[in-house]
Amino acid sequence: MCGIAGFVDPSGPDGRQLRDMCDSLAHRGPDDADARIWSDHGVAFAHRRLSIIDLSPAGRNPMPNEDESVWIVHNGEIYNHRELRRELETLGHRFRSESDTEVIVHAYEAWGDEHVARLRGMFAYAVYDRRGDRPRMLLVRDRLGIKPLHYALAGDRLAFASELKAFAGLPWVDRSPDRAALAEYLTLQYIPAPMTAFTGIRKLEPGHLLSFQGGLASIGRYWDVEPSEADVFRSDEDAVGMVRELLADAVGAHMVADVPVGVFLSGGLDSSAVAAEMTRLTVEPIHAYSIGFDVAEHTETAYASLVAERLGLEHTVRTVGIDDVRFALERQSAIHDEPFADGSTLPTLHLSELARSDVKVVLSGDGGDELFAGYRWYERWQQGNRVQRLPSVVRRALFAPLALLPGEGRGRRVSDLGRDGLERYAGLIELFSPSRKRRVLAPELVADLDGADDYRHLRSFWRDDLDSLTRVQYLDLKTYLPGDILTKVDRASMAVSLEVRPPFLDHLMVEAVFALPAEARVPGGYGKSLLKRAMSDRLPREILDRPKKGFSAPWDAWLPKLRPWASGELRDGAAVQGGILAPDALSRIGDRLAGPRAWSLLVLERWCREHL
Repeated sequence: MCGIAGFVDPSGPDGRQLRDMCDSLAHRGPDDADARIWSDHGVAFAHRRLSIIDLSPAGRNPMPNEDESVWIVHNGEIYNHRELRRELETLGHRFRSESDTEVIVHAYEAWGDEHVARLRGMFAYAVYDRRGDRPRMLLVRDRLGIKPLHYALAGDRLAFASELKAFAGLPWVDRSPDRAALAEYLTLQYIPAPMTAFTGIRKLEPGHLLSFQGGLASIGRYWDVEPSEADVFRSDEDAVGMVRELLADAVGAHMVADVPVGVFLSGGLDSSAVAAEMTRLTVEPIHAYSIGFDVAEHTETAYASLVAERLGLEHTVRTVGIDDVRFALERQSAIHDEPFADGSTLPTLHLSELARSDVKVVLSGDGGDELFAGYRWYERWQQGNRVQRLPSVVRRALFAPLALLPGEGRGRRVSDLGRDGLERYAGLIELFSPSRKRRVLAPELVADLDGADDYRHLRSFWRDDLDSLTRVQYLDLKTYLPGDILTKVDRASMAVSLEVRPPFLDHLMVEAVFALPAEARVPGGYGKSLLKRAMSDRLPREILDRPKKGFSAPWDAWLPKLRPWASGELRDGAAVQGGILAPDALSRIGDRLAGPRAWSLLVLERWCREHL
């Protein structure tokens, strides 16, 4: 796990700019740093290293093949690197290290762009191929978007980096605010790929690669999950057995490291399942880490302690309270570099700090909700499906008047049941509805949105060829998972130099689970019953039977107490003066569900102060 950066600048690489890029990512790799410049083609690579596999100097990046005609900088882990190494050695490749990074270099040399299909892991990397008359740069991001990769293109120049802050010292990169992206943020609480908050910088989308050669860039998708409707299992027992095998294999692969590995333990089913598999695969003591809150109904530490006691984990707990909120606002802006409103960043950051006091690597339960339909909105989506059986004329007549009720509480949720397809799904997950978003935005920005599709990002992944439940699971896998969950975990953990690995997002497991027919993958339509059955003899009944509770901070309890402070932060602030928010934006969200939306405006204001 590391931080990577670099650029192609035919006018001549600037060593100072490269050092600044590298230094800006020091938190991602405090163990080592190195850089290299190839003046003949204007190419520069920089790397910050968090040593996990092959701790020796031989694992240092940038790393070449045997004759130094191909180079790489890599962030992530390749879990099948030993198997690939043996195959490549039979083809005549010679290795200088035990690093998984070196395997990628030789795999590219042997199989070209097709090498990516052979990699099992989480990764973001750049390959510089010096062979031939037209040197080439290749950027690659893992299938699910676990690791980040940003890029900027300007004429015959290309820059890339793990985080947005690394572009600050490149004068040719347009860092003016992307106002359309900021509007998307208020809908989704994050800025979706390929957009960023800056006009001239983009995110490479998950499962994509970018080739840059001769001043021209091309971007292509190399992977996608393909859900199947084929009933390939004769019984539910087949599906249960498959999930057990897949999870055991994925956890085993994700535990490969040359340093101790711990686990995040929320007290929910997913992280508990990962912890249970870890204890079956090692006799070494496993450290588990949990976060609680000063609001009792939001705290799950009692369940986490129950699991830890049952599994024999060494368990450490920390409590986060209202006094941490202002600190969180400052840290959130620093670690994300663009507006990001998921309030669970605060506990994730504290959880990462807690774990980093003992270990460099932890496993997490991220991805279980997407695979097994664990989010609460899946239940509401399925309820809506039953309503959809009514004729559309009847639905609109029954539910449209409810949208006129004040606030966005029960009336809005009930009216959503009468909406069709994507708009109904969006109503379940959006932060600001289109109408409410336009009330808080500055008039000039509202004018820019005239006629815009507020759900264009979601619509690009909406597949009518899938059954109703698989359709929204696929959508979450492509949007919410990489844009929100994985972004939050990467930035919060890497801010304190901690590597987080999500076994549920092993692509072999994702492909196999999505290949199940919907009725086998999600018996009953929601609630992770398949995973519960797979773990029925390995976890306490209290964990298996408890309802889903998200890992989120109690903003609705905290922010009303902080409203005077929040009002002062927003009144005539940078977001107002910069033409992003209306002067009275906070007062326009004054309903009982204002907590997350108020926090999103505070995050936006802080970002505007720093960048407008």
